Amino acid sequence: MKSIFIISTFCFLISSEIKEESIKAIQSFYNDTIEIENKTFKISKTIKNEIQNKVKQKFFRNEIHYWIIKKDGKNKGYALLDNSKGKSMPITYLVVFNNNQEIIYSKIIKYREAYGGEVSGKKWLAQFNGMREDSLYEFPKNIAGISGATISVRSVTKGFSKLSLLLPYIIRDINKNEN
Repeated sequence: MKSIFIISTFCFLISSEIKEESIKAIQSFYNDTIEIENKTFKISKTIKNEIQNKVKQKFFRNEIHYWIIKKDGKNKGYALLDNSKGKSMPITYLVVFNNNQEIIYSKIIKYREAYGGEVSGKKWLAQFNGMREDSLYEFPKNIAGISGATISVRSVTKGFSKLSLLLPYIIRDINKNEN
């Protein structure tokens, strides 16, 4: 019983650390006074299967954390936090979208592998800026590779594609709940 409590506490602390790091990344990117509303989206089995079949990558969980970003009460965009499996460990990343559902910023929040951490580089991540749901997230066709980081590159690329496909469902859910 004691070990379950310790494991639960450890998972909570890691989860809190990742959420805090995500909020800092959002605030740093906007470099402005913004309002950030944290939410969780439960991914239905239908949506999950549709996106997983299209991208050829599984969701790590049945829900993801996201933030609605506002300035002066007006919607500025959305930030989605997710994981993809690297060679053996999850890669946790944040993708920020504008109101046109285009990627405007991304950051690797937690990279747990010994190799391939170059996917955390700002220059490499910047190639996703402007991509959206209907963009071609294809490595090596449209996405540059990194020598020694092929698994991480494929994983992050597919992960960003998953989030681009998931975002319209999240927005629909937000709009449904506001009405």
